[in-house]
Amino acid sequence: MVVHWIPLLCGLLFGLIPPKLLITSECRYMRFEGLWNRLTNPTKTKQRRRRWWKLPLVWIDPIRGYFVADQLCDSFHASTTATGAQLALPLVATFITLWVVLWIQTCGRQLQDETLSPTGFLGGMMVAMLPLVVALSAIALGASTAVVMKRFAAGYFIAVMATAGIGFLFLKTSPWLAVYSLLVAAPLIIAWIRRSSLVMPVRC
Repeated sequence: MVVHWIPLLCGLLFGLIPPKLLITSECRYMRFEGLWNRLTNPTKTKQRRRRWWKLPLVWIDPIRGYFVADQLCDSFHASTTATGAQLALPLVATFITLWVVLWIQTCGRQLQDETLSPTGFLGGMMVAMLPLVVALSAIALGASTAVVMKRFAAGYFIAVMATAGIGFLFLKTSPWLAVYSLLVAAPLIIAWIRRSSLVMPVRC
């Protein structure tokens, strides 16, 4: 296996930044239902509302996720002499590095039995990894489902199904499709492993 160290180190450098560094102390952590109620039914108080889009995590994460996935997916390639199982090494190495990055992006609330939802970061990753039609379709369907069901988990589940179903039209039986689908499902799997709820930081 050939390792391209510059994109690998660049991807890890930006991918292993703890999300806590991009979250201010004035944030609250909400499940989707609370987040949606806050957006649709703002409280009428004299206190000036803080704009949610001014949180660095909101506008940095999609760009960071795209850059990290783009770099890490370009970090491993099979050598010209690779045969048999050696041909799968780049796929395995890419999956492991991206999974570790996503694990880090969900950390920070384990003591509260909560898992950070890496929504923007994962969205950026999907655009970098998947054909654009597949990525945008999965993101749109997942976001719509989350709004209707008022649950992050439901949105991620539909996003995974859309990635696998629509992705099959473009990638056929490529093993990369299974890798991409598992990565989209990562927040669900990580939350299940931790027995925790998915939450998102919101400026108060």
